[in-house]
Parts: sequence; structure tokens; C-alpha cells
Amino acid sequence: MNNSDIINLLKLRFAVYKAGCDKGLWPCLEDNATKEYMAYLFPKTSNLAFYNLMINIVQKTHEKFIPKEMYSLFKCPIQVEEEVYAYLKKHLYEDIDLGMKPLDFIRSMATIVCDPVLDVVYIGRMTDNIDNSLRVMACHYANLFTNSSSCYPYFN
Repeated sequence: MNNSDIINLLKLRFAVYKAGCDKGLWPCLEDNATKEYMAYLFPKTSNLAFYNLMINIVQKTHEKFIPKEMYSLFKCPIQVEEEVYAYLKKHLYEDIDLGMKPLDFIRSMATIVCDPVLDVVYIGRMTDNIDNSLRVMACHYANLFTNSSSCYPYFN
């Protein structure tokens, strides 16, 4: 994976997290000062600690819908997760800036048109072109947040 794929993956994760918080799909960590608490507990790695907590919270909701042996935006193959984690460790003090509202970012990523579905959706294998997979996921997440369906995308 190159850095732009990693950054897009991280941005999409944060956008989906924030859009899901707005819809009440999972708890919003910012509402109860979690970021400040992480900064107090882990002064050097607070962004990484917050990121890990965010991933775990969103993944728990996804696990209710997606088969356990499958992957999702918040649970990728170990090689991908290791590259993302290594990138985050190198950029500890940088915040992920979407540059727009979370749902607008998701819509901007959703450039591959997909049929809207009302249930979880299998999007195939994650290919070497991770950008295409992210764009398909973005399309389904845009559907999730605008149509209030349970169309969580997953892959193998």
C-alpha cells in the first residue's frame, strides 16, 4: 500500500466513525472527553490510543452484521492493519483532517456507483487496487447514512 491509500483508508474510517456518531449507531467518544482523557493518560501516543478505541467501538457494531471470518473497513487483513499502524506511529502528532463534513467526505469518495441495498453487502475481494475497494465501501456507507439501511460492506 502506498501512503495515499493509507491516508484515504484512515480518512474514510474517521468519516464513517463521525457520520455513525451523528446517526447514533455507536457512541461518540468526543462527547465524554475521551480525547482529553487519552491525552492525559498517554501524553506521547494519545492520538494512537484514541484511534484504537475508535476502531474497537465501531468494529463491535459491525460484528453484529458482518460474518466474523470476513473483513470490513474497520477490520482489514493483518498486512494492511500493520501498514496503517506503522504509518500512524510515524505521524503520531498529526490529526486526520477530512477538510469537510464527514458525510460529504464519504460522498466524495463514493465515485464508483453501486446498487443501493438494504442489508449487509458482500463487495468481493480486496484487490491490489485498494482505492477501488475504498470507493465501493464509501458508496455503501453513503447509502447507510442517507437511507438508514444496514448496508455494511464486507469483503474477504
